[in-house]
Amino acid sequence: MHRPRRWPERTGSALAPPLWPPAGPEGPPLLVLIDRRDPDVRALLTPLGDLLDPDERQRLGRLRGEGDGERFLLGRGALRLFLGSWLGCDPAGLVLGAGPHGKPELLTPPPAAPCFNVSHSGDLILLGFHPRRPVGVDVEQPRPVPEWQGIARRCLPPGEREAIGRLPEQRREQAFLAAWCRLEAHLKARGQGLFGPPPAPGEPEPVVWPLVLPEGYVGAAALA
Repeated sequence: MHRPRRWPERTGSALAPPLWPPAGPEGPPLLVLIDRRDPDVRALLTPLGDLLDPDERQRLGRLRGEGDGERFLLGRGALRLFLGSWLGCDPAGLVLGAGPHGKPELLTPPPAAPCFNVSHSGDLILLGFHPRRPVGVDVEQPRPVPEWQGIARRCLPPGEREAIGRLPEQRREQAFLAAWCRLEAHLKARGQGLFGPPPAPGEPEPVVWPLVLPEGYVGAAALA
């Protein structure tokens, strides 16, 4: 299990990013958790929003679902703040794009740029960083998934499906969502879609961590 660091921390400047780099290049990813219910986080909505570029502001304006705009703003704003601070450049001037499957990426990364990924659900925004290996993160607010068995048959390995099926019925949907988070984090780390190609020969074995999150949430992080 891996416990993300909460941000902002209660000491020092509210806009100070976590320390970088982490202890070692082969260790686990740095995971940062933002809870939009936190008053300290709500105080950062305006300064983080000021870091978005024009395309991001347009995207923000098109988001109409409850909480979608805040989750996007906090995730993208914090990502810009952290990367800009660590790389010694203007956070608002970073050029961010997306890979073939929507994974955010720096379009002109300097040599020291970390690998990163972002996920959000409900009130939580989760960011993952690693100095060398591609990272994927996923967080889910548990909810009814009446079609989970069909999704599991199509997407999960037989062993995981069987393990979920052996649980008491009231625990199966939660267990499915936890398995789904592990799958999503793995795929994001590899930069692949749900039905992408299998790992190439010699590709490092992925490492996946379930996460310790606030009550009512499940999540996972992975390194490719």
